[in-house]
Amino acid sequence: MRREKVLVDPQQRDGKAKRVIADTDPAGFFPAAAGLGHKILRLLAKEPNYPSSIARELRLYHQAVYYHMKKLEEAGLVKRVSQRTVRGGKAQLYALASDGYAIEFDVKGEEFGPSATLSRSGRLGRFMREFITEDGQLDGWIVVGSPEAHGPNRTQGRDGHYAIQLGFALGQFVRLPRTFPVKLDVDLKAEKLQASNLLVVGGPRTNVITAELNQYMPVRFSEESFFGAIVDASGRKHLSEFDSVLTKIRNPWDPSKVCVIVAGLSGAATKAAVIGLTNMAEQVLAGYSEEGGDFAVVLHGLDMDGDGKVDSVEMLWPTAKSYNVTPRG
Repeated sequence: MRREKVLVDPQQRDGKAKRVIADTDPAGFFPAAAGLGHKILRLLAKEPNYPSSIARELRLYHQAVYYHMKKLEEAGLVKRVSQRTVRGGKAQLYALASDGYAIEFDVKGEEFGPSATLSRSGRLGRFMREFITEDGQLDGWIVVGSPEAHGPNRTQGRDGHYAIQLGFALGQFVRLPRTFPVKLDVDLKAEKLQASNLLVVGGPRTNVITAELNQYMPVRFSEESFFGAIVDASGRKHLSEFDSVLTKIRNPWDPSKVCVIVAGLSGAATKAAVIGLTNMAEQVLAGYSEEGGDFAVVLHGLDMDGDGKVDSVEMLWPTAKSYNVTPRG
């Protein structure tokens, strides 16, 4: 049975691991064993590429490269990440589907000890890549609403403690920050730090940074009734107190940076968005593409265990799909 595995080199102490496709049957990997298939994979290991460019680099006929690329895609070893129109046709950009592949035998294995990094979400890491430097430092700020009355409506932020969950999630990818990484929204403005990578927690009612970013979000909060609804790209309004937005956009103060906004119509809804990002990233971020533009989903908080508290989410937009996954802890 084919599964994704984490490959760790016990001789390396840098904490890095590779995600590989492992299977007990080698037949599915035969396209990679062919000479040309292996060459294509080695080129894609450097960066995503187009079959036409690969053909030119290998000095081969395009048809031969397209044939092998199709076989590699059918084997699950490469994936299409985007496409563009060229002279009336569509050019597909391909990338590796994983860091490698392996044949696994049915043996007991070796006790290796627990590692926090082994359970981390690769999709979450890719989604937050701008916040993670090459040497494992955090590049950005977590922004929460001030607990004091502030903003034009003199509201108080009461969802800042959800940043703790986000801190645990980011801690899978970065070292302990040298500088305290959490800023109140009012302090971020006062210190003029908006032109940074920002992870913003809380809706526009309680976080003035969310309110200022709202106009740039592909899915935004309606300003009617004091941000009382979420309007998705189809124009549909989401009005439940458990509805929230998870979005990633270019930072309007500095387009080389990004803003990730985790915000709801209430504190419970913001909690739902945090759960979606941290505990259910593989499902919630399934539509995210590193090659694409802005990303957004509308989530609805669920109480799966009946204790009166949000512990799971379902996606309301772009597709209504309930995952019914209760996060650990």
